[in-house]
Amino acid sequence: MKKSFLLTCALAIVLMASCGPSRHAVQVEMRYPSKAGVDLAGKLISVVCLENGNPYASSFNEAIASGFASALEKEYNTGEGSVGVYRMRHLPGGVYSSRDSLVNLLMDTGADVVFLLDTLSLGTMTVAGATRAAVPLSADSAYVSSGNVKFSMQMYCFDAMDKSGKVRTFTGTSFARPDVYSNGKESPAVLLERAYNALEEEGIGAGEAVAASFGPEWKLEQYSITYFDGVKWYDAIAKASEYDWKGAMDLWFGLLDSNNLMKRSCAEYNIAVACLMLGDASLASQWLDRSDEDSMLPLSETLRKRINARLQ
Repeated sequence: MKKSFLLTCALAIVLMASCGPSRHAVQVEMRYPSKAGVDLAGKLISVVCLENGNPYASSFNEAIASGFASALEKEYNTGEGSVGVYRMRHLPGGVYSSRDSLVNLLMDTGADVVFLLDTLSLGTMTVAGATRAAVPLSADSAYVSSGNVKFSMQMYCFDAMDKSGKVRTFTGTSFARPDVYSNGKESPAVLLERAYNALEEEGIGAGEAVAASFGPEWKLEQYSITYFDGVKWYDAIAKASEYDWKGAMDLWFGLLDSNNLMKRSCAEYNIAVACLMLGDASLASQWLDRSDEDSMLPLSETLRKRINARLQ
């Protein structure tokens, strides 16, 4: 009698477990803000550089801005020319790092995020002695000299979508080393002039180097999908495994018309995951709320933390 009772209980537990949801793990590379702490994904960006009375410094600053903008376009795959580059004359007494100044630039350029490159501090150029070029293209370029000049830059960033409303400041100091080609007989004054004129290519490279800190960070994460025994549940898992979150979500929508609160909660939880994968953390939070109301799943707490991290 006792053995029979225990066997009946064991069978009941197995049946209950078989009727509960199962989990399927999906590995996903999730995008996070850049090393610089700025999230530029999906935003319109403008870059403004200030000009002063030094033509070499102004030209070099503009080249940095162009290289920076071009690199951001490649990092975020927004297309050539999608990041606007603008020049602005530096006026004496102007406070360009203020929030009001940057908000005005946002309005003028129609961007969501603006980067302002302050006037560049350019040191004195030196040019080393000429050496024979490895592969001279002509007699006038048979020799090459290496220029060297120190520069310091300061950049301000304001994101209209950043809830903190803060102006971020980035600074850096480096050296530009333009190559100067000659026939080996030019005077030091001529070589010096050519070195300054060759700064543009160095500036573009410097801008690209700065942009590397503003590219998105990618982290491999694991997310759980819940499912029950059934064709629609399996089909949705297949689409999620192929990262077709829209297709999977459409199938989960079709599973919401159920009187079984656990099944409905699982479908709503999965939809929350899909919304997060599609970049809408706010909508993901709303679907997770619905899931929690129908039946609190063990997976909910972890997903909630991830959603909230995106909403900050």
